Amino acid sequence: MTVSPSAVPDHDAAVFRGRVAGPVNPAERVRPARVAVVGAGAVGAYVAARAGQAGAEVVLCVRRGAYDRVRVVRDESAGGNFETPLRVITDPARLDAPLDWVVMATKAHQTHAAMDWLHAALAASAEGLGVVVAQNGVRQTERVSPPVPRDAVLPAVVYINAELPEPGVVRHLAYGVLQIPDSPLGERFARVLPPGDVRLVDDFVTAAWSKLLSNSAANSVTALTGRGLEVLGRADVAELALAVMRETAAVGRADGARLPTDAPERTLERLRRQPPGAGTSMLRDRLAGRPLEHEALIGTVVRLGQRTGVATPASAALLPLLAALNDDRAG
Repeated sequence: MTVSPSAVPDHDAAVFRGRVAGPVNPAERVRPARVAVVGAGAVGAYVAARAGQAGAEVVLCVRRGAYDRVRVVRDESAGGNFETPLRVITDPARLDAPLDWVVMATKAHQTHAAMDWLHAALAASAEGLGVVVAQNGVRQTERVSPPVPRDAVLPAVVYINAELPEPGVVRHLAYGVLQIPDSPLGERFARVLPPGDVRLVDDFVTAAWSKLLSNSAANSVTALTGRGLEVLGRADVAELALAVMRETAAVGRADGARLPTDAPERTLERLRRQPPGAGTSMLRDRLAGRPLEHEALIGTVVRLGQRTGVATPASAALLPLLAALNDDRAG
């Protein structure tokens, strides 16, 4: 079965909305940005490669690895292949030089295991270190603060359609956008990556919940059925997915998101229009025997629903089934 990376709504302005930062004034650029990317999956490796391509000094922080560059493979319409030399380290003790940025690009459930990298970066860096949390879900700032001061954290919504066929090689299929809050810190980080890779949004809460709207349902039903998004062609599965998305939208609104009334229906239509074989990150993880990210996705809907008094019966029914799939997987 061919499984593409995380399903996202189709490429339109509603998905990738946000302001593109202006170019850097050469007179203001004192030196290249120093960036550590934690996590060398498809997202982390792609972001590291793009930062290096834009001129940053990049170190890639991994559990294991023996390569000195990331190769991005894509078709000519997307700019063609490129390689970025970078430093790869496996021990947080080697993260001993001052940094400007840390990009947390692990899966959400791997954050705790990756905290040694953050502690090392904070110890080595002076004030001014920014931390970008490029992970699925909502309330990403809470995952790293503490120890990182809240005003030094940039949560990010990730729209990067890529896969990692082998360490150090990224197959980039489509999309390559991070949405972050529109702020002076966000403006500064936007200039670390090539123009257009970062979109500055004035309503990050809505942006994050808009992504979770599709992730909560699409990731759950594909992981549970072991099938790609074509499973939404079944009317009964589509109705279940729609129920989950309606619950997600209701919880999101209670959390401050401004989601249109018909957002679940429109998102379902986009998901059903994905090409044959399209899948999700959680389906890929299930097929590969890796731990699932269900707690950061549908688990968040259930927990925040309980806190805000929003009923989530469909989501609550799926959550223990996903947890059971995860029982025999190492963290």
